[in-house]
Amino acid sequence: MIPGLTSGEVVALTEPETAHVWDSALRAAYKQADPAESAADLIADLPRRLIAALLRFRAVGTTHNALLLRGMCGDLAELPTTPATVTPGALPPTVGAAELLLLAVSLLLGEPFTFRGLYDGRLVQHVIPVPGHESAQSSAGSASMLQWHVEDGFTDDRCHYFGLLCLRGHPGAVTMLAPARNLDLAADVAAVLREPRFMIAADIAHDGPCHTAPVIGPVLTGPDTDPEICFDAIYQQPADPADRPAAAALTALSAALDRATIGHELRPGDVLVADNRRIVHGRTLFHPRYDGFDRWLLRAMTSASIEAQRRRGSVRLVG
Repeated sequence: MIPGLTSGEVVALTEPETAHVWDSALRAAYKQADPAESAADLIADLPRRLIAALLRFRAVGTTHNALLLRGMCGDLAELPTTPATVTPGALPPTVGAAELLLLAVSLLLGEPFTFRGLYDGRLVQHVIPVPGHESAQSSAGSASMLQWHVEDGFTDDRCHYFGLLCLRGHPGAVTMLAPARNLDLAADVAAVLREPRFMIAADIAHDGPCHTAPVIGPVLTGPDTDPEICFDAIYQQPADPADRPAAAALTALSAALDRATIGHELRPGDVLVADNRRIVHGRTLFHPRYDGFDRWLLRAMTSASIEAQRRRGSVRLVG
């Protein structure tokens, strides 16, 4: 059995708190105003202890550099059937309210953004099983394990944090996390991983010509006590195909990630926030039913660097 988050990494809203937050989010969704502006206004309706937990997480992290918020959504009885595409058309205010709450959480960690060529440039993306894409290493996959990766490791513009909000879960579909600080790596392996001997390409979810050149750099950076990691089990390899020590280091890293795994099965109303610079994540396989009630998550990405965001012209669409 995969161990889970510690009790100190979970913030559970009370029923009155959930009712208040959800009512505010629904009212904001019906207005159909700018999502980021509406989400900013929603922050005032979040419980103070939730805000405090997110600000602490931003400043010092947690044991596993992840934080779980429970009870963020109210009654989801009016939720429509799970879309059959990651770029669905117009959706009702129930979904819009959940999107605004995810963005409100993201705004407490930095500035939400996305990439122009990622799922039509949507600020909040849909993570759902898509027929015909069961084996895809992307948000549309299901029946194969989503391998270890960070979000968008091919670019320095990758997010600092990402958040997943669960609208519908699936029994046994576990989001797996492995913090870089918990890896038991031999000193010589860690040394190789800290050298710029690895290249990483854009994943299949990204469209467009702006991310075609693989990026070369190290896998591990930062202090030994709290390292940052940039890893992708599918799209990363040694920059020199003949570099056997680099290839061996990637193999050793994958095994260490397996040993450091914790996991959580997302349930409706859960919001899981993770530090994309210090944690690697994946997902166990599951078998969708395609009956309209399959797993449905929302995802948002956040830049913690206000300076970088300003240099990009404060736009939320990168690339």
